[in-house]
Amino acid sequence: MRKDLLMPCGILIIIFSLAFITPSNAATNWGVEADETYEYELKTLKMFGGSDLSSLLKENVSMTIIFTNFNSTGYTYDVYNSTGGVSTSSTNFVSTQVGEDVYTTPVGLPIVLPLEIGTIPDYLLYFGQIVNETTSILVLDDLLANITDFANVTYTDSHSILNENYLSLYFDMYAPEVNASILSGFIDPGDTGGLFIIPSNITNFQLNASIAFNATSGLFKSFTIKIRSLAEQAPGYLEPFDIDVVYGLYVPPPPYTPPPTTPEKTSYPWLISTTIAFVILGTVLARRRKRNR
Repeated sequence: MRKDLLMPCGILIIIFSLAFITPSNAATNWGVEADETYEYELKTLKMFGGSDLSSLLKENVSMTIIFTNFNSTGYTYDVYNSTGGVSTSSTNFVSTQVGEDVYTTPVGLPIVLPLEIGTIPDYLLYFGQIVNETTSILVLDDLLANITDFANVTYTDSHSILNENYLSLYFDMYAPEVNASILSGFIDPGDTGGLFIIPSNITNFQLNASIAFNATSGLFKSFTIKIRSLAEQAPGYLEPFDIDVVYGLYVPPPPYTPPPTTPEKTSYPWLISTTIAFVILGTVLARRRKRNR
């Protein structure tokens, strides 16, 4: 073998040998790309079973997400609020201890989940299985962890459903009594404009939350909260205290397409035929008159 080929051949042999002894990793596959813009808005906000207040608060809590970079383990993005303020954040998918096992989970707000990453060929299915196995919704754990400081939680459960449209994560919780300060901490009085007041004593507290991700792109679609409970409005007087919240991706309405128009039927054909008939009739009458003279 020529000496000038020894070095390239040696390098190729090393590469091929490493390929056989090193497990192959699936390339990270993201369903969205950098520089894409997504808007999120408050779609529903109801309290005490009343009317929808989302239109009054929508501007305060809306946000725009622009992804700036994707890599093999996560992404960075800019968040623009309704006043034009911007902040930069990132989300990375790393090995995390969940219970007694280690899983690849998001650290940071999971606005989009990878379709495949590392040795995980279907991450949406994998992420849903984590929720089923650990009875933890993961992305809400930090938010819900403090509830136990304010309530005697007697039941929690979580599960996932993956179909051709969405990966949906569900969390259910029940507490006989709840200190209302936990809800007050979630709601900024400046955002509500004094539209409602959280009652002081809440019982029979049932919370159902869900998060949906698009099954094709992995993009966060919506977040919903439904609370059904009783509140003490006066000593010894309880009434339903219900909250419904839906926050999700803004989808512009389809462009307006005017309905097809049906050509108006005119009387012209009838008028023409009638005119011809009168002309013929007049001609016949004129000839008869000439014969009778």
